[in-house]
Amino acid sequence: MRSWFSWTGFVATALLLPFAASAADKPNVVVMLADDLGWADVGYRGSDIETPNLDALAAGGVRLDRLYVPPICSPTRAALMTGRDPLRLGMAYFPIMTWSNKAVSPKERFLPQEFQAAGYQTGMVGKWHLGHTLEIQAPNARGFDDFFGHLHTEVKYWQHTAQGGGHDLQHNGKSVRREGRYLTDVHGEEAARFIEQRDPSKPFFLYVPFLAPHSPMEAPKKLIEKYADRSDPVQRIYAAMVDSLDQAVGTILAALESEGLTKNTIVVFLSDNGGPLMSGAQNTPLRGGKLTTFEGGVRVVGMIRWPAQLEAGQVSEQVMSAMDFYPTLARAAGVTLSNERPLDGRNQWQALSQGKAEPREDDLFFVSESPVRSPYQVAVLSGRWKLIQQISEGQASTTVTNMLFDVVADPSETNDLSAEHPERVAELAERIRVRRALHPVAGQRVEIAPHPGWRSPKDWAAALLPADETILDTGVIYQSQERVIENLQKGYGDRGRVYID
Repeated sequence: MRSWFSWTGFVATALLLPFAASAADKPNVVVMLADDLGWADVGYRGSDIETPNLDALAAGGVRLDRLYVPPICSPTRAALMTGRDPLRLGMAYFPIMTWSNKAVSPKERFLPQEFQAAGYQTGMVGKWHLGHTLEIQAPNARGFDDFFGHLHTEVKYWQHTAQGGGHDLQHNGKSVRREGRYLTDVHGEEAARFIEQRDPSKPFFLYVPFLAPHSPMEAPKKLIEKYADRSDPVQRIYAAMVDSLDQAVGTILAALESEGLTKNTIVVFLSDNGGPLMSGAQNTPLRGGKLTTFEGGVRVVGMIRWPAQLEAGQVSEQVMSAMDFYPTLARAAGVTLSNERPLDGRNQWQALSQGKAEPREDDLFFVSESPVRSPYQVAVLSGRWKLIQQISEGQASTTVTNMLFDVVADPSETNDLSAEHPERVAELAERIRVRRALHPVAGQRVEIAPHPGWRSPKDWAAALLPADETILDTGVIYQSQERVIENLQKGYGDRGRVYID
């Protein structure tokens, strides 16, 4: 039951915001996330890959043609779930690897927790990739009533094992077996199950982060044969994986339709980063791809549909970030936010509902240190200007190469304007320096291989350390030693924060 305070807050919000849903008719929310989908790998952009369900979803709602995300997977998931810049979270430079014990801080509030507190039933199906060693890091502890999926990336599509060989498929903490079943099909079916078996007296929030079309490059034989005209065998497999992804999206949309939920369900679809060129993805005409901060790495396929509120067939040029979905979806659904930490995401509901792009006042930052620490890329997008820095670090030297682009006039980033605008380069470079200093020194950095002493558990669901076997409130090792922290921070300077809670 809501407290008097939260109830009155909701009523006030509903009165002030004309597009918010009423308490008696809240919209359902489905957020689907592809993994490594290329900008040009959808039918509505002329791809030979068949994506009729994504094409219909885009045509039935608003295409988000200036949607930006980090260039790698865990940072995007962290941004989507917290509404905060992954640089603050220690999650920006590199994804969480199987052998890592990194995770988003338990003190961060996740988007499903907001919906859960507002009376929604919440579910997740698919890839988590935000922490896998402690129970308090897993989806059921971060706001999801029902979780079916895996904790890692690089899970084999047929065997369902993660890097190292441990089994990684579970339902609410209990290992499940689906050997021989293609994971993308399983994801679509389980998402449909959640919709069909929901409590109809409550609205729901469903998050479906697919693994597809991320490696390992595996797909059903019939779908691979469907793309036999592609000369490169890797490109054939990639196309088959995208085709399968689209079919799973269709399974979910069909479940909404059969349950009579389409009209009042907000459906969001996006990719977690640009397509990886080495896997056969296409980001044309954008430059670069996954692991880079060029547009091809950070500007992704995106769309939102809500037939009850959004006019179909729109193409939005609103500059949006993955962080924006936290406040935007809450605003659209009339959910009162209770986060204590300030959000970096911006509420974009007015721009989307009115079909008019609004200038973005804040900057967007991107970093990528994958797969090797040097060279790596950082970038800032400020209005029409984007500065990309490629940083090469040797044993005793650092070289920074600046590239400046007007991404409105030159979205393909072919014309480097850094020599013509040195003052703007200097200004944006300073903004990057200040922002990067927010990253904690103990945050996730590149870990391309495990420590020689690491070994995988046989089953990742069983390996999660229960909450009652962990010390939850220890904070940082120097928590009560302010002078120690202060002196340490002076030593680290702008290389990152020593203390974060």
